[in-house]
Amino acid sequence: MGKTLKVNAADVIIAGLSALAGLGALLQLPVWAIFIGWAWYIALGSKKSAIWEAGITAVMAAVLALSAIALTDALQPFMQPLAASMAAVFVAILLLMIFMKLPVFTSSLVAFNSFSCIFAGYYLQAFPVQESYLLSLLTAFVWITGANVLGLVLGYVNASLIAWVQGAWKSSPETASE
Repeated sequence: MGKTLKVNAADVIIAGLSALAGLGALLQLPVWAIFIGWAWYIALGSKKSAIWEAGITAVMAAVLALSAIALTDALQPFMQPLAASMAAVFVAILLLMIFMKLPVFTSSLVAFNSFSCIFAGYYLQAFPVQESYLLSLLTAFVWITGANVLGLVLGYVNASLIAWVQGAWKSSPETASE
């Protein structure tokens, strides 16, 4: 009559790794950035090469976002804060668009997400804020972009565990006869 809902190994693995990702909070990592990185891994086809491809793009975009933040702060003595932010974002996104034409940067999804993660995470102070301005920028980069890359790795671990469990299940004597 109705569809039967069954919990499978993939469901349990995803839920378990999601819960474990919460441990990032112990290091003051923005856990949401971990999940964004995980989603990148899936969006890029759940292949091991996605870690490098997305990682390098995320780093480039994060550096541009930090540059936009610094440029915003540098321009504020000369113009209204919103105008300073708009000018800085224009420059940074123009550079991002130019860099995305290079073959090493492969995902506009990752680029814009990474930029947004840094921009939002910095202003939300989703990292251990430091007394030094430059050290705060560097810490934001390490914590937020590091969490994104950790999410890419978690996506790989997730896919590998699911494949391993499904392979073991298919080759077990009990299921071979089913």
